Order: sequence, then C-alpha cells, then structure tokens
Amino acid sequence: MMLRTFMFGSLLFLIINVTAAQSEQDEMKAWIEIEGEIKNLTLSAKFKDEGSKTIAINYVLKTKKEGRSGNSTSIQKGKCVSPINKQLTLSEVRMNLSQKDNLFVSLFVYHNKQLVAQDSVVLHGDNE
Repeated sequence: MMLRTFMFGSLLFLIINVTAAQSEQDEMKAWIEIEGEIKNLTLSAKFKDEGSKTIAINYVLKTKKEGRSGNSTSIQKGKCVSPINKQLTLSEVRMNLSQKDNLFVSLFVYHNKQLVAQDSVVLHGDNE
C-alpha cells in the first residue's frame, strides 16, 4: 500500500511538472523571417517571450547551403536575456541563392538547457 501511494504521488508530481513546463513553452515563440529575393536574402532569427518574467536564453541558428558549386554550413550561437513581451532579433544571415541551390535553416532556442522554441525553413533556388 505504501509503495502504491508513493508511485501515485510520484506520477502526480511528474504530470504537474510536465504540464507547467509545457505552458511555459507555449508562451515562447521563435521564427525565421525572410526578406528580399532569392538572389539576395536576409534571414532573421526572431524570438518573443509572452510569459510573466524575464528569462535568459541560448540559441543556435544553423544554415546549410547545397549547390553545384559545393556545400557550406554556418552555425551561430548566442546567449541573451529576453524581456517580457519584447520581440528580439537573435541573429541575421545574408545569403545569395542561385538556381539549383538549396538552403536549409534551423533555429533552436533553449532555456535552462531545455528546448523551448524552434523553427526551420527550406528554400530552393529554382523558385525564382
């Protein structure tokens, strides 16, 4: 009986913590904005915390360009403090795509070493 009570209490504690973490994540949004034309793009990594407190975040922006002239990869990492309800530009990347080029962009935002928001974009140079 004691074991059953302990197991139930542990399960209830876990469910409450997961629910609280999920609601915190729902208040954090990350996205990649694209401006310009395929031949001259600006990609901006954006973040907004709509929660009730200022938090510290880490982010990783990965870009991978594949084309007939070869492949290139870039990883940008950083840390910042995110004020409440303020949109931040975490990073910007400028790219030129040619026909037959493919671009893969991924954004990951972490708080306390936990993934809280992410976005990704795939562009093809033949969409001119």
